[in-house]
Amino acid sequence: MRTSRSAAFSLVELLIVITIIVIMASLMGPTLNSALRGTALTQSSDKVIGVLSLAHQTAVSKAQTVEVRFYCYTNKELPGDTGQGHAIQAFTVDDSNIATPMMKAQILPNSVIISTSTNLSTLLSNGTNSTPTNSIPRVGSNYTYASFQYYRSGSTSLAATSLATNIWGVTVVNASDMNGANSNNLPLNYTTIVIDPYNGSLKTYRPHL
Repeated sequence: MRTSRSAAFSLVELLIVITIIVIMASLMGPTLNSALRGTALTQSSDKVIGVLSLAHQTAVSKAQTVEVRFYCYTNKELPGDTGQGHAIQAFTVDDSNIATPMMKAQILPNSVIISTSTNLSTLLSNGTNSTPTNSIPRVGSNYTYASFQYYRSGSTSLAATSLATNIWGVTVVNASDMNGANSNNLPLNYTTIVIDPYNGSLKTYRPHL
């Protein structure tokens, strides 16, 4: 009679395969982490740009004032957070100055912030308001916000400020990259979005691309 022998891995072979997998994972870890952080930053930047673009478009197309608010609060899920920018939201404003949300507050991923440094995000120093007017996810009304308005002409309220000649913008960056970073020592990966105060157009700077 012919005997059959079933093929199987030996213990040594299994250990070799596991060792190879562990080595490959350790080599790919930093690259994968960098890719994930880059993706989160890009998604967050696009979210901010999207809200600003929609607010500008709505103001012009519907001949209505639109207010954009940047929410700042302490994110308990982000170690060391001292109250950075974590969300953005647009409102239509009627002739009685009543603001109505155009959308839900757009929350950035936990790992990404809008820097509150006045050198990096000049918009967050514009009209900071500590009196909440609505509730947002995660923190309810425990936040402060800075805001500006788009007018039906396409211009903004920034043109009427005493700092109209300023470069108005916000900088979106991975929170972990801001350790020790300042206006003269930015991380390699960030996005700065600049708003023209007179026509509301956007310019985006992404030095990592």
